[in-house]
Parts: sequence; structure tokens; C-alpha cells
Amino acid sequence: MLADKYLSAKKERKAFYVRERIEWEKHVQKLAEEGTEAFLRMYRMEYRSFMKLCTIISPKILVNFEMAWRRIGKEGITIEIMLHCLLRWLAGGSYIDIRLSAGIIPAHFYTSVYKCMDAILSSEELSYKFPGTAKELEKAAQGFELLSTQAAIKGCVACLDGYLLQIKVPSSNETGNGKAYFSGHYHTYRINVQAACDHKCRFVYAAVAAPGGANDIAAFRKIQLSQMIQKLPPRKFVVGDNAYICSETLLTHFLVLRKRIQPKMH
Repeated sequence: MLADKYLSAKKERKAFYVRERIEWEKHVQKLAEEGTEAFLRMYRMEYRSFMKLCTIISPKILVNFEMAWRRIGKEGITIEIMLHCLLRWLAGGSYIDIRLSAGIIPAHFYTSVYKCMDAILSSEELSYKFPGTAKELEKAAQGFELLSTQAAIKGCVACLDGYLLQIKVPSSNETGNGKAYFSGHYHTYRINVQAACDHKCRFVYAAVAAPGGANDIAAFRKIQLSQMIQKLPPRKFVVGDNAYICSETLLTHFLVLRKRIQPKMH
């Protein structure tokens, strides 16, 4: 009796539906036909940068094409398609639209996204590196000096700022003090992220520093970067805004108030 029901249920099993997977080369060709910046607008990077990123993370992402052919009769999800899903998703796209255009199921979409994220985060070549040696500091300073008007900025090795990243209301299981994450300025729950970049706006340091209720200087004092900046050699410094305290190694800007001259009445 049970065996008959099992066989009946097995026969009624729905057929496996295979979506048409995106053909990467044709996809790139269509973008090229739309204009030179079509790829850049879609992925927030140029094609050569996209392919270089694929090369960097590909050793960390294993794709078993043989098993894919056995299972669904077509090749597995390539590195390009995985990265396509990640970049479009990070750019604000819906997983529904992205996975339909890529021709993959939701489970494979999230697997692809997290595989790429893990590969990028674990890559030594892509890791943040704040200048530490004398040679690295001099190279960083030269970059800012060349960009400044008449080479006026000499000795700057990075720019520092904080960012309040909006989050959902944290539960009691996640933190013992959920109110600490509430930002009175933005009236939402956030976390304080401290980051520094070089003269090409490339991150050289980033850290989730504190709950959103903390100001930038309080969050800055909690991270390793504050100690690294204090140990900078003479005439080398980082630039920040007025949220930080000015020192010999962390310079903040100031406003020059000009006295308005009233015209004389004759």
C-alpha cells in the first residue's frame, strides 16, 4: 500500500525546468554596441577591470562543469555570471530580475553571490593596505601632491572619514544595547564605519567601528587605524574633517572667516 503511494507520487513529480542561461560573450557584445560606457554603467567598472577581477577570484571558486552537464545537460555557472549577479545585486538590483536575466534559480543566485564575496574578501591581492613602510608612505604622499594645485599638499598619505550605514533594528539576541545603534541625527538605526582612501579614492582601510549612536571621534578611537596614524613619521599625516581632533598626524580643515567690508557712506 505504502509502496504504491510512493510510486504514484514519484510519477507525479514535476519535470525539471531549465532556464536559458545568459551567454556572456553575446551579452558583452550587446553592451558594446550600446556605447563605450554601457558596461561601466551596468557593473560600476570597466570590462578589463571586470575580467581582471574574474582572474583574481577564479582560483577560489571551483566550478564542476562535468557535474553540471550530468545534472542539467549544460555547463555550470561561470565566474563571469557569478560576478554579474554579485555586482548587479550590490548596485541595488533585485535578485528576482538578476537571476531571471542570468538564467539561474534563486538558490544558485545566492550561492554565486556569497562565493564571489568570500573569494574577494579572502584575496590577498584585493585586501586593504594602509601604507606602513617609508617607501609606501612616500609613494602615497606623492600621489596627493601631484593632484593638488601647484603641489601644495605635501605629506598627506590618506583621507579619513566616517559613514553611518543604515541597518534594521537590532534584536536583543544580536546586541545587549539596541538603543546604542540609534542615530539621533538621522533618526534611524545605523552602524559607524570608519574608512580611509588614497589619492585615487581606493580604500586603504575600512572597519565597522561602533554603533550608530557613537560620533566619529569616539568610533575612530576604537579602531587600529587611530594607532597607525599616531605612529606616522614627521611631516606625514592623514586628512579628516572637523569630526576629528586635529593633531600633528591627523589634520582637519578649518574655515577662514573673512570680515565683510561695509561700503562707506558719503
